[in-house]
Amino acid sequence: MTRGRILSRWALVLAAGALVAAPAFAGAADQVRARIAGFRQIGAAYKEVTDGLRARDLTKVRQAAGQLGGLAHGLYGWFPRGSGPQPGVKTATRPEIWTRAPQFRAAQDGFAREVQAFQRVAAGSDVNAIRAEARKLGGTCKACHDQFKVAGD
Repeated sequence: MTRGRILSRWALVLAAGALVAAPAFAGAADQVRARIAGFRQIGAAYKEVTDGLRARDLTKVRQAAGQLGGLAHGLYGWFPRGSGPQPGVKTATRPEIWTRAPQFRAAQDGFAREVQAFQRVAAGSDVNAIRAEARKLGGTCKACHDQFKVAGD
């Protein structure tokens, strides 16, 4: 076999490998984009909570609490294997999400429980209690970010 034919075959093998890897790469990037969109929705809903509390608009707070409830359940599907840090995929996630999966799951569970607690308190009319529970909810976000998110992102 000539050197040219060997190089051509290697080029075909490499091209085929690139075609197989391309959907996986696109999938990871799509998963990261979806995750970012979900967290932006959580941030927007939490901002509605704080804005509603400042204005003493409990209707706004309750609506945001409902949105957070739906988003908290979706959060469990936002971190599939293969959607973490890798070349060509920009993400603020730390590898610990997958290497310390039980601890990460506990953080997700803590957020979901705190959202439920917040929803219960937000259904009432005690603004001070709602405000205190909103701070606890924010604390669960911070605790998870401190462990599983790259600082500064």
